[in-house]
Amino acid sequence: MGDPSAFQIIPDETRVRGLQFIGTAVAVYVVLHLVGFHRLFANDAEGVGALLQIIGTLYSVVYAFAIYVIWGQFAAVENEIVKESGALSDLVLFSKPLKETTREPIVRSVRAYAHGVVESEWATLSHQKSTEKTDRLFSSVISSVTEAKLEDASGGRVHERLLEISNQASAHRQERLAVSAKRMPRTLMLFVTVTACTIPFLFLFFPFQNLALGIISIAIATMLLFFANFVLTDLDNPFEGTWNVNSNAFNELANHCR
Repeated sequence: MGDPSAFQIIPDETRVRGLQFIGTAVAVYVVLHLVGFHRLFANDAEGVGALLQIIGTLYSVVYAFAIYVIWGQFAAVENEIVKESGALSDLVLFSKPLKETTREPIVRSVRAYAHGVVESEWATLSHQKSTEKTDRLFSSVISSVTEAKLEDASGGRVHERLLEISNQASAHRQERLAVSAKRMPRTLMLFVTVTACTIPFLFLFFPFQNLALGIISIAIATMLLFFANFVLTDLDNPFEGTWNVNSNAFNELANHCR
């Protein structure tokens, strides 16, 4: 993804939607202020402020919990990608003592699997679809190891090591797919979104006497809440969006598998 600035990594479409959301909130506030709506709550500033504090605290706690869980899953996917590609790299490396005719099917199947992951699995996982294609390719990797023909005792020891490594790769793949399938429950996402929308809504009732201060306050609150929600939804899918895990580890494996 390179090293763009914090502002540049936000998609243009998201920026436009954010500006529209902020502009709408500010416009509604200005209209209500000009018609004197805020005067109706001149004596209720403490009550509205207390309600904002309660809901803001609730939102911050739920949001922190959601980010913690999502980031944990995101990091787990990255970790399993490194472990799985590393195990497959070891499989190729430790197969070098074997005869070329015995080793070639292993190397070829690992390369084909790595290419398959890079070319199709990220898109498949982002839409939570079946990984049938790469499942078959990975089965070929396991088959190439189990069916390797050995002619001496030293080859048998190498074969045992290769079987152990292939089992490790299989475990890491299963864990990666399991973690990749997880998404934030819709009810939790709905709760976080509704709570976030409630905060700028309550700002409309806060009796700011200074119009400029009211505009600045509601614009800042709306901006922060909008982009906080953007971060949450973007990280929820580790294979799609602005912040996502990449397939560089498998790409390097495919290109350097010899």
